[in-house]
Amino acid sequence: MDLSLGVAADPPPRRTRRPSPGTAAEYPPGRGTRNLREAAAGYLARRYGVTADPEAIAASAGSKEFISTVPLFLREAGIGGPDRDTVLIPALGYPAYELGARLAGLRTHRVPIDEGFRMRLDRVPPEVSARALCLWVNSPANPTGVVEPLTEITAWARAHGVLLLSDEAYADLTWCQDPRTALAEGPDGVLAVHSLSKRSNAPGLRVGFYAGDPAVVAQLVPLRRAAGLIGSAEAQDAAAGLLADDEHATAQRARNARRVTGLVTALTAAGLPCAVPEGGLFVWLTAPGGDGRVFARRLAERAGVVVMPGSEYGPGGEGHVRIAAVRDTDEIVERLHSILHFDMSAAHRPDGTGRKAL
Repeated sequence: MDLSLGVAADPPPRRTRRPSPGTAAEYPPGRGTRNLREAAAGYLARRYGVTADPEAIAASAGSKEFISTVPLFLREAGIGGPDRDTVLIPALGYPAYELGARLAGLRTHRVPIDEGFRMRLDRVPPEVSARALCLWVNSPANPTGVVEPLTEITAWARAHGVLLLSDEAYADLTWCQDPRTALAEGPDGVLAVHSLSKRSNAPGLRVGFYAGDPAVVAQLVPLRRAAGLIGSAEAQDAAAGLLADDEHATAQRARNARRVTGLVTALTAAGLPCAVPEGGLFVWLTAPGGDGRVFARRLAERAGVVVMPGSEYGPGGEGHVRIAAVRDTDEIVERLHSILHFDMSAAHRPDGTGRKAL
């Protein structure tokens, strides 16, 4: 049972629009189809209460593609100037943030976190912030599920002349409060990135969008078009229909919420106490014995459950695993039942292979 990826085990959503005639016979616009951009603006208004000009919204071929290439295009556009050579990323975060910086030939600096896994920008050295080109924030955060204070983070970025890149793939799945977007503080110096993968359970469309600072969007669009980073017109039409439809998203969100709380309950009953995350699809679990890789290996071997070691998300994640709440609880309980028979105290004793045993 694969609980390593945030892909819900549900059928894809029903398409609400048929492809426009002739979409396969011409190149789609690099900025994205008008239908998609207007649907994205409508979604931002309904769900987050923000007004976004469709001209300051552009399509991407999925949010992951945008995340891993945007530092390269910011550099190519000359944004920030030659002295801005550092990408600020969460201490624990999506690996694509670091990959994007490397592809652009830029440095990375991991923003320290507090005991609650929230970013502490006040601990970024002044000499680092002076060289920062952009700052990634992810709220709710992958893998920890914490909700970041976007108002304060946006203010910090503007005060330091740093472009804020807000990864909002899980924003629609905020459990502890109403969902937030960094665009609530206005578009200047902000790009918010959204995806159809989590809200609509449609990762196969490979369509996302970014919205925010009109000047930055205008500089990125021609560069991305020249690189061929354009989603198909048919996929954009389908995405526009999903963004305009709240009914399917509400049903998917209810399933996700039920699975998150059910997974926490099942893990706790199996002797692995954990808390319901503030948002997102993942439980960030402290690994018995303190080694997330060893624990993930044992879960695979003894329960047939695949999870992600916390070290995949940064050096501070070694003692954790990330478990995706993408299946109904009754499907998981039987697998987790075998964990009840683990001798948890044995996590501190070497087994016959020289590895820690659970």
